[in-house]
Amino acid sequence: MQSVAHEDSPEGLDGALAEIASALARTPRELPCKFFYDDRGSALFEQITELPEYYPTRTERALLNAEASAIAAAGGPRGWADFVELGSGAASKTVSLLRASIARGRTPRYIAVDISGHALDRTRELLREGVPEAEVRAVLADYSRDLPLPARAGGGSRLVLFLGGTIGNEEDAGAVALLSRVRGHIEQGDALLLGANLVTDGEVIEAAYNDSRGVTAEFNKNVLLAVNRLAGSDFAPADFDHRAPWIAETRRIEMWLDARRDLRVNLGRLGGTLTLRKGEGIKTEISRRFDRQALETIVTQAGFHPEQWLQSADGRFGLSLARAR
Repeated sequence: MQSVAHEDSPEGLDGALAEIASALARTPRELPCKFFYDDRGSALFEQITELPEYYPTRTERALLNAEASAIAAAGGPRGWADFVELGSGAASKTVSLLRASIARGRTPRYIAVDISGHALDRTRELLREGVPEAEVRAVLADYSRDLPLPARAGGGSRLVLFLGGTIGNEEDAGAVALLSRVRGHIEQGDALLLGANLVTDGEVIEAAYNDSRGVTAEFNKNVLLAVNRLAGSDFAPADFDHRAPWIAETRRIEMWLDARRDLRVNLGRLGGTLTLRKGEGIKTEISRRFDRQALETIVTQAGFHPEQWLQSADGRFGLSLARAR
């Protein structure tokens, strides 16, 4: 397993603390959503993907299963040499792509990039069982800061997978900047497969982030424990309520943690005390919804040329396959 300035290293910890301090100083206060995905958070998110209300994962998986052969064929006669998945999670949606490539006579290498060691362990386990022919390389890294890829396998192009609708956690400028950094780590002719949630019924979207079992609420509050681990702060999850409204005007879910009472939180290594009034919120995530034009504009501005658009029958999820220019 490769690693770079991860939070467990001094350089990575300093960077993480600086990000947290900057976010908490904003108005309204925020926490970067990347810190959801410590080991416990990654395990909770796996549970979320199986909830009846949470449609995005199963919708995207079904779309990938249906279009796997077309995506494999886009690698050309030699096929894709590498699949590079950013934020691989447990890689459960990627199995069909690997199998489709193998069916075309090419066994690509799979490179999993994730901030969570737990997620990378699950990835290796799942692919060892589901696609034992594939070589799996794990990269423990925060791809929003750096993308330390191994040297490419000989022959063929790379396909970078950025799935799960994660691009929706960024405003347009941040999305373009992130994908531009990805473009800087690959070569002309390599490609990006970008998954995005599409605009659909607001009640359906809102229910996906407010499940009846409270797993999403637990996942949201877990970010406070992740911050405590990094900063030595004393956030208490029980002092906050989970809130996740659908904002139709800006086509997004916003996730918040609202103080249940007046609070004074010791910020530990961040320095000082955070004072929150009852009802005051900390924004932990945005999850935007797109249409095809909006998504392909972002892809184009990041240095890619859109080649294929694939969409679920219910119109809830889309995949853009774009070639690096």
